[in-house]
Amino acid sequence: MSMNTPRYLGALPHPAIGVRVPEIFLNGILFAYKTRRTAGGLMLSCTREAAPKYVVDAPPGKFPLTLGHTGLSVSEYMVKCSQMARQTRVLAEIEADHLIVGSYPQAVQRILGSTTPTAMTDEEASHSLSFVFDAIDEATDTGFVNTFTVDTTSLVDLSTEKTSKEDLAEGFNEISNARALLKEYAREFRFSWTDGTLHTARLSDEDVMRAALQFNRSLDYSFKIYSHIRERMGNKPFGFELTLDELRKPTGKELVYYLQEWRKLGAHVDFIAPNIGFRKRADFNGNLQVLKQQLSFLAAVAHSFGALLSIHSGSGENPYGGKGKGVYQTILEATSGRVKYKISGVYFELFMDLLAKSKTARHKELFERILSDVSSYWEEQINTNTQLADATVQKMFHSFKNARGTHRAESGSRSEFFRHYSFVSLNLRDNGGKRYLKDELVTLYNNDNRLQKLVDREMKALTLRLIDGVKFADNLSQKRAP
Repeated sequence: MSMNTPRYLGALPHPAIGVRVPEIFLNGILFAYKTRRTAGGLMLSCTREAAPKYVVDAPPGKFPLTLGHTGLSVSEYMVKCSQMARQTRVLAEIEADHLIVGSYPQAVQRILGSTTPTAMTDEEASHSLSFVFDAIDEATDTGFVNTFTVDTTSLVDLSTEKTSKEDLAEGFNEISNARALLKEYAREFRFSWTDGTLHTARLSDEDVMRAALQFNRSLDYSFKIYSHIRERMGNKPFGFELTLDELRKPTGKELVYYLQEWRKLGAHVDFIAPNIGFRKRADFNGNLQVLKQQLSFLAAVAHSFGALLSIHSGSGENPYGGKGKGVYQTILEATSGRVKYKISGVYFELFMDLLAKSKTARHKELFERILSDVSSYWEEQINTNTQLADATVQKMFHSFKNARGTHRAESGSRSEFFRHYSFVSLNLRDNGGKRYLKDELVTLYNNDNRLQKLVDREMKALTLRLIDGVKFADNLSQKRAP
């Protein structure tokens, strides 16, 4: 296969980057891939960030603004990414990321760490599944998509975390193969890993009952999605990733149950994304030695099922420091670099910083208008008490407003409110339905040669920091330890 053809990378360690504005971000990202001879991923969530074309083309207000919030259709972003990768002669994987079964307002809140999950009815789950199928169909129709990430977090029953053993047993005994599950899982498991560690995981009867009640519905819907993808892809190989990263607590020994039950369904998995304590847009501030031990254990478990770890929420406090001091090195030591590492929103964050700090008046004026319109949107959500206006956004918004214009104010682009909630700017529309801010950003980039060179250079540098930090350079030829 030629180097300029989008390709399924399999379980190859590589970066995967969310391309929220391909016209602006792709040049720098692809130049970085080419400079370091890196085969990498280009992705968007095909529910949260991108959406089926009928959603993007619909009149304002017909669908939630947070659905497809980049204003890109699934097909548009995949075609643009594929074309630019071919032109640049870069080997890129085109990923339908985070195919979400669940409430989309909750899915947005979940990435901000600000929601109390509610159980989905079968009717709601079925409706959501149908939407995911629409996204998959549009993706596969392009002929370019070659890997998929499934997110059924909303179907994990977190109520079992506080359920007594007696109540667990009562619910568990309603499962048809309950006795067989206890026999299979209520024991000690051992996993060796490349760092020389022999990990053990002992599951008690209670652990098994809780895992079964928590995960069986999630597994069932994930397999429905997998089966639909397999049918749509025909004989073409495809990558597949499962996610647990947006659950409320770090992933532990329950991963053994999840991956074994998945394998029993007859489906493959290239990557599994556990919760390792990373928060989006924040540096990791936990104990690096504890992180190393957790990653080593999870990587060993994943490897025993033929998968590697996928690390989500990979962006840190700013575009320049990775995930914080020592984090990349810890990941390398714990996993021998056998990971996929995902970043997305930090590219838009960096672009906003460049506009806000520019000495060119029209750059600063456009940024201030974006800041003002984003603030107005969220203020309206709060005043009308919509589903999105939960306690977290209210607190962050009021803190931002109270500090604005005082000596306590952060730079607008660096304020916590704007960093977390500015994603809506790309999907804000005028009375004619035009995504006016997004269009102005693209027009500015295309017509301002000096800005274009600056943005390309900074996007390339950001991508190189990730590639060099996690040793993804020349990844096709690297011999990673098994």
